[in-house]
Amino acid sequence: MIKNITLNNGIKLITELMPEAYSATVMIWINKGSADEPVQLNGISHFIEHMLFKGTENRTPKQIVQNIESSGGSINAFTEKEVTCYYSRVLTEQVPTALDVLMDMIFNSVFKEEDIELEKKVILDEITMYDDAPDVLVYDRFVRSYLNSHPISLPITGTFESVSKIKREDIIDFLKKHYRPENIVISIAGKFNENDILKIAERNIPSFNCEVNHKTQSIPTFTPDLNFSHKQIEQAHICIGGRSLSATDEKRYALAIADACIGDGMASRLFQEIREKRGLVYSITTFHDAFKKFGIAGVYAACTPKNTQKVLHLIKNELKKINLRGFDDIEIKHAKQQLKGGLLMGLESTKFRASRNARAWMYFGKNYTPDEICHQIDMVTEEDIRQICKYIFDNNYAAISIVGPKQCVISEYDRIRYEQTYS
Repeated sequence: MIKNITLNNGIKLITELMPEAYSATVMIWINKGSADEPVQLNGISHFIEHMLFKGTENRTPKQIVQNIESSGGSINAFTEKEVTCYYSRVLTEQVPTALDVLMDMIFNSVFKEEDIELEKKVILDEITMYDDAPDVLVYDRFVRSYLNSHPISLPITGTFESVSKIKREDIIDFLKKHYRPENIVISIAGKFNENDILKIAERNIPSFNCEVNHKTQSIPTFTPDLNFSHKQIEQAHICIGGRSLSATDEKRYALAIADACIGDGMASRLFQEIREKRGLVYSITTFHDAFKKFGIAGVYAACTPKNTQKVLHLIKNELKKINLRGFDDIEIKHAKQQLKGGLLMGLESTKFRASRNARAWMYFGKNYTPDEICHQIDMVTEEDIRQICKYIFDNNYAAISIVGPKQCVISEYDRIRYEQTYS
C-alpha cells in the first residue's frame, strides 16, 4: 500500500511497504534539474549533486559512504533535465541511517572552497569523457540543434566555460531557490519501520527566506535540420527524430506501444529489418524523452560509415510504412504484453517502486496502481497508435543528427530527398 504524507516541515513523504523484502530503497527527489538553471551557470545542478558527497557539518565524505556501505548498502545520485535524485539501498535495519545521511547531505553540506575547485576538475573530465562517447554526443547534438537553445537542450553536465565559473555563492543561492520543501519528495519502498522514518523525516530544516521563482517551462521552437559533427571514429552514429508527447499526455500509452513496436527490443520492426535481415547495424533502437511540457522521440543507429545513407533510407522506408499501414494485431498485442510485463516485473525492485512513486507524484500529483496502468494499456486501439505515429513522424518537424567520419556525410540532395519522403 502506498502512503502519501505532507510532513510538518512541508516535505512530501511517499512510502510503500513490501513486507517480503529484506531491504529498502530510500530516495530524496528534488523537483528541479538542469532546465531550471541560468544559462551562465549551466551544469550547476549536476555540480551540486557531486558536492553533496563532499562532507556535511556532521560527517566527512568518508563517513557519508561508510555509514551506508559498512552494512552492504549503496549510495548514489543522478541529475536529469527536470529532476535530481539522491538515493540509497540498505537492509531494513539501516533505513533510518540512510534517510538521516541523505537529509544531512541535502541540508547540512559545507561546500568548502578547496572541494569546489577539486570537483570542477572531476566534472571537466566527465565532460571530456562524454565528448569521447559518440552515442552520447550524437543525441546531445540532436537535442541542442533541434530545441533551438531551449533550457532543456543544455547539457546536464554543463560546458567547460560554465562549470569553470561556478562559485560557492552560486551554489548556496541555487540551493536556497530550488532545494525547498515544496520541491522535495522523500520516497521509500521496501521493508522498514514507519515510525522510525517519520522521526527523521520530520526534523527541522533551514528556513527559506529568498524569493521563489515560479517560472514555468515553455514549449520550444523546433528546428528541423540536418546536423553533422565530424569525428574520426570507426562508426557513424545517427539520431533521427522529432517532436513527441509530454510526460503527462493522455496518449502516452499509445506512444509507449508504438515505441515498443518500432524499435524497443529485438523483436521490433527496425531491429528485425535493419540488423537481423540485412546486418547493416550493430545497434538500432528508439528513444523517447518526455518532459513536463513536451517530448522528443526518434531513432538511434550506429553503422559502418559507408552504410549511412542506406541505413537512413531503410529507416525512412519503415517509418513511411508505419504511417501508411500502422501495425498488425500481433505486433500490438506483443507490445502491450511487453509493457505490462516490464511494469509488473519491475515491481519486484524496491528502487523501481520508490522511483515510480516519486515520479508519479511530481508529474501527476497522484499515484497510479499497476492495475490502472495495465487497463490503460489494454484500452489503446490501433487507430490511437496510428495517430501518434503521424504526429511524431511529421515531415515538418523531422531532424537528423550524425556524428562520424567525413565519408558518412549525406549530400544536400539526399537530405532534401529524405525530408520529402520522411512521412
